[in-house]
Amino acid sequence: MKEHETKQFDWQPEEGALENEDKEYTEGAPEHAPSKISGKKPPKKRKRKKKRYVLKVLLLILICVGLYFFLHSSVFNIKTINTSESSHFTAQQIQEMAGLKKGMNLFEFKGGKCEDKLEENPYVQEARVKRKLPGTVSIELTERKEMAILAKDSQFVVIDGEGIVLQVAQQAPQLTFLSGVTVTEAKENEAVEVKEENVYKKAMRLLNEMEKADLYFKQIDASEVVVKAYLTDQLFCRGKARNLLSSMKEGNLQAVIFDLYKKGEKKGVINVGDDQYFSFNKKTK
Repeated sequence: MKEHETKQFDWQPEEGALENEDKEYTEGAPEHAPSKISGKKPPKKRKRKKKRYVLKVLLLILICVGLYFFLHSSVFNIKTINTSESSHFTAQQIQEMAGLKKGMNLFEFKGGKCEDKLEENPYVQEARVKRKLPGTVSIELTERKEMAILAKDSQFVVIDGEGIVLQVAQQAPQLTFLSGVTVTEAKENEAVEVKEENVYKKAMRLLNEMEKADLYFKQIDASEVVVKAYLTDQLFCRGKARNLLSSMKEGNLQAVIFDLYKKGEKKGVINVGDDQYFSFNKKTK
């Protein structure tokens, strides 16, 4: 067998071919394009972009500053303060508690802080402060209602239907007195603390049902199994708490009391038994 012969090729590019190739590569390219031959970097457009960015920032700052001074101008000064009707405060007192007055700028106070100031008063359950352009503020209050009193030493703790302490008075207001309950702590705007929890809860249920039934008990004594609810010093209802509650819900107790008033009965005991059974005894003992 013959050995394979290998041929060697000695190829050289024609003279000027590389030079033409480089010209074709760079010819027609944009001026800023990098050159393979020179290696120099073209100028960039970053300076122009930075100028535009700075101008936008300056324009935004000017707009914000102008808007700030416009909002804090006299155009938005408070001219009217509307307050909801109140059982405990005058309109002037409500404004002072909120820290608001006419002439203040509408955007120089925080509504939430004004509401917090108002709700620091125990008689204010909830406060809502609203702005209305260009210069009006409205204040709406949801107030707590005095419902009962409890004795504490020589003072009287006034509470609402949820047991929140509204005030500690030196003299007893004309409210339902919850007897048989020992007060251990009474801080304004906080729930009263008592020793006899079960007795207190039972009395509070009767108190709130009394309000719904449009009745008024001068005193509620829930310290025993049999509860006494006094209409006057000499006329009272007696029975288990559940019987008194159901009789008020159904309106039967109100009907019995109304009938006794029509007959001129001002002294005696209304016994409230199971199954809405009522009896009346003229003797209170």
